[in-house]
Amino acid sequence: MRRWMLLMLMLALLAVSALAEETDWAQLWLQEQKAALVPGNVEAKITERQYALSLPDGRQALSLCVTAEGDLRFGRYAQLTRTSLLDAETGEELPLDAVFPDPEALQTFLDAYVEENVLEDLNTYLDANDLLPVPLDAVCFDAQGVTFHYPSERFMYFSGHAGAVQLQWYELRELLALEAPEQPFPLYPGCQITECRTAYGSLTDPDLVTEGEIYEFESPVLRGVQAVADETGAVTAVRSARFCLDGVQPGMNRQEAEASLGAPEKEETIGADLAQGMRLRTGVCAQYAWGEYILNLYFDEADQLYMAELRAR
Repeated sequence: MRRWMLLMLMLALLAVSALAEETDWAQLWLQEQKAALVPGNVEAKITERQYALSLPDGRQALSLCVTAEGDLRFGRYAQLTRTSLLDAETGEELPLDAVFPDPEALQTFLDAYVEENVLEDLNTYLDANDLLPVPLDAVCFDAQGVTFHYPSERFMYFSGHAGAVQLQWYELRELLALEAPEQPFPLYPGCQITECRTAYGSLTDPDLVTEGEIYEFESPVLRGVQAVADETGAVTAVRSARFCLDGVQPGMNRQEAEASLGAPEKEETIGADLAQGMRLRTGVCAQYAWGEYILNLYFDEADQLYMAELRAR
């Protein structure tokens, strides 16, 4: 019995040691990058992110991202980001084709995507003339999708933060070597708008809507997301033009959406006046119960789904 207990203890210690080694690869990389990004005696804000992926060959990978911001360039403000994809067991740095087996096809897709979906909007308020080609040397994976980071010399927000373009998993499904994860809704109602703006930055001044004000955010994860806040500053609704909810995504018609979600509990016609007051398109709103929230799916006059909205009950 004692020998059996001793054997079990040794196996447990080996398991703990292996787990510690796995964690150490990430910590070692992060520490090395922070030392390289931040000159000595310079104060900087450091943001670290880790995300685990299961690769098709059975290996576990870690997506690591570290961002430093402060007076990093000869006393001038800069925001710098470095990323890596590591084998969780060995610490080996993995190439991008471990997730995207055809990098050339990925590059072609990204350049076309940015030109069609990002460039025009950003050019209205940012110096985004150098967005193409999309860089593939600083790529970060997380629960929402994949973020492609730019050097600030090519793309910078008004805040001084370096630019980035994020695509959700469903938008990249055809290019992935792994199954696209089901991402959560990018933001939820209930917070104060001041908290959201502090966390995610402000992209433009808010616009007026019937229920209060509507806000957009700088964070690349929240591209296409709008938050509606009432007179108290509470966020009462969050809209997104990019989403995948139980397989329902933009561009579907009502029949396709109902094949996944079933018939809506309620439908409302969005006329011209309501559309103008709420910054929507004329068409139809289909309403569903969604946990503690109400899910509104907005379809335009051509019956195409263009936006999802979560509201507090």
